[in-house]
Amino acid sequence: MATPVVNITIPQGTDFSEVFTSTESDGSASNLAGFTGASKVKKHPGATSSQSFTVSITGSTGEVSIAMTAGKTVALDPGRYYYDVVLTSGSGSVSRMVEGMAIVTAGITT
Repeated sequence: MATPVVNITIPQGTDFSEVFTSTESDGSASNLAGFTGASKVKKHPGATSSQSFTVSITGSTGEVSIAMTAGKTVALDPGRYYYDVVLTSGSGSVSRMVEGMAIVTAGITT
């Protein structure tokens, strides 16, 4: 199954958060109990520098939240980036939940 593509916009110099919900084929929420997550944003997929999101998982509802503080978003230059969210199950199975472009919009009051 293909990884869903969701493009996000990050306003430079502000607190940012986005919530994604993992669902089963029947539409019910996935049980993500015991899962951990990681997420980064990079200028391009091969870039060596990145900025990490904080990842929070609500196992019973299948919700995965990514967040970045204003102190981190202010350090991102305006423009196009790429990001993904990777989940690891309690047994060690790794999957990419979502991926896409992240557009950082310039802040005036930063």
